[in-house]
Amino acid sequence: MILMPADLKRWTVAHLTARLAERDVDATVTTKTPKTIRYPLARPLITIDELTPTKYDLVQYDQSIAVNIRAGTRQNDQACDDLARLITGILTDPAISQAEHSPITSVETSNGPYPIDDPADVAHSYLTVEYHCAGEPA
Repeated sequence: MILMPADLKRWTVAHLTARLAERDVDATVTTKTPKTIRYPLARPLITIDELTPTKYDLVQYDQSIAVNIRAGTRQNDQACDDLARLITGILTDPAISQAEHSPITSVETSNGPYPIDDPADVAHSYLTVEYHCAGEPA
């Protein structure tokens, strides 16, 4: 049987959207940064991307996601900082492996969140999380 890496970024978008909604956080969670963005943002913008997966063993891959969080303004970055810390907690919760349809078998490492100097008048944070994920049949 051929196994390919899980579609982690799209699963993460759905999972994070649901978990934020449970906390009444109104944010746009997507895999693409819009070509044009109007500032100030009407609501936070969270983009999820996947870094290059590596085969871990016969049935698992090391897969990492990169998360960009934009919210508030450069001078008022509290909303972005708080949201970035919440997202870090959600995405590194060991119970994520038990979430519905989760490809994740374990949380391995995380880096961030840390601030990014954005040329726009928006606060911007970035973090990465690495997981072991079960491969999907091709």
